Amino acid sequence: MLAGSTVVGANPLRADDDWHVVERHTTNAPAEPDAAPAATAPGDTLKACGEAARPAGEPYKTIVAQLNDMWGTNFPVYESLRVGSPHASTGGCIFYNQQFLNTLLQQWMRIDDPDTVRPMLYAIFAHELGHQAHGDLDPANAGVPAKNKELAADQFAGYSLERMGIRRLDSVEVTRYYQLTGDDFVGAASGHGNGGERTNAFQYGWHRAEIGLSEQGTQPAGGLGEP
Repeated sequence: MLAGSTVVGANPLRADDDWHVVERHTTNAPAEPDAAPAATAPGDTLKACGEAARPAGEPYKTIVAQLNDMWGTNFPVYESLRVGSPHASTGGCIFYNQQFLNTLLQQWMRIDDPDTVRPMLYAIFAHELGHQAHGDLDPANAGVPAKNKELAADQFAGYSLERMGIRRLDSVEVTRYYQLTGDDFVGAASGHGNGGERTNAFQYGWHRAEIGLSEQGTQPAGGLGEP
């Protein structure tokens, strides 16, 4: 029962890592007007939240729509034209890049089983939506340490997947994923927490949902076996 977030752990793929969250100036509201052009086709290019992009393809569009439906939010998703990790951005947008995801899942993690890939994608996009839902990029939260925001987004991902009933998760693959995306691999300067901390944050969110607690709060979610 594990899953995660976004990014990879090596120099060629670190530069555009989601862990350097792009500043925005909204709360959990729909994106700014430039994020939602009136009419686009799948191959069209556009500018969303200040970033060159194209309309999201599947399954990413559906995954984010389902997460939005569950949380009552309306954060749009786009395919970024830049090769970089999924990330939350100014204006409420969520971005991914297909080439990056292919590299991450197929080459770095060597996952090609759709039954393993799809739950991972839900966790990745839930993490990004968590940044937006928590208002992590709002000026009021600028003083919150990056590590706190990242672990809270991992907790949000765990909570989301349990609520959605997505339980077919390969714990071995996901643990390896967190090791790749934690500070123990990419360096403490990334401010994400190490693989163990990230795994625990996801599990903690899962357990909170499992026993009916709110996604965030002071009441502990202990007594459920795994921390």
